[in-house]
Amino acid sequence: VGDAFKSLTQAQLNVGRITDQFAKNIDFTSIAASLDVVLRLSATFAAQQADLLKNLGPALEAMRASFYPPNLREIDGLKFEDVEKVVMIDGIPLYGVPSASVAEALVRAQDQAERREIIVEEWKTIAVDCREVVQGCGSQAVEQYVPFALGAIDALEAEHTAAAQALAGSLVDSLVNGYFGVDRYKFTPSKKNPTNDAYNEFTIREWVAFAPMWQAYQQFFVTKGDSVPVTFSRHATAHAVGQQQFNLCNAVQGIMFTCSLLFRLDEEAASTESAA
Repeated sequence: VGDAFKSLTQAQLNVGRITDQFAKNIDFTSIAASLDVVLRLSATFAAQQADLLKNLGPALEAMRASFYPPNLREIDGLKFEDVEKVVMIDGIPLYGVPSASVAEALVRAQDQAERREIIVEEWKTIAVDCREVVQGCGSQAVEQYVPFALGAIDALEAEHTAAAQALAGSLVDSLVNGYFGVDRYKFTPSKKNPTNDAYNEFTIREWVAFAPMWQAYQQFFVTKGDSVPVTFSRHATAHAVGQQQFNLCNAVQGIMFTCSLLFRLDEEAASTESAA
């Protein structure tokens, strides 16, 4: 035990001498200078990172905007939840139509009532926007529907709103069934499908384009005595002709949805045809 204690004591003394010697040989001036260099390099790096993030800002913003259709990309500070209120909750289309100024007004509106007022006030502008979008569709996938969409717009501009809404309602159904087939029932409400969870499988652009379908296809049965929906309803348009459903706002909303769907389906078809 005594020898072991002596060895431990000697080792501690050696460590002490080594530490003293190490301390004598440290050039604290050099270390200070090195730290200064490190700090300056860190500051430079931080500044470069700040510049990089500043330069990336517009690029990231452009990338974010690219998730939206062209008519929404110029709206400053556009949030997805703002779009959701319009397209999913109110069932008002925003994909491709209307033009940016009207689309922004709809997004900025406080509630559904204000958005419906905007649609009525801007119906002529919206009709022009819809015509422009439809006339720009050139794929074979949608060409058979284009004349009917233009016919609905013609009827609207001639102020035959009931005829315009009736044609739009039928065309919406043709487009939805033609595109989704039996899968349509995944995206339209029913007792078996009470939630819109299936929309989560869409990309953002698909979601914006198809979300109005959820409101347009809300369940409505005349035979069950259901109240006639006030907003545009495909089912009420087909089965509940009357002033409650047929009006200028709903006619415009139905045409917007028709033209919005055509714009989206034409985009998809054009992309597929060009890749073939």
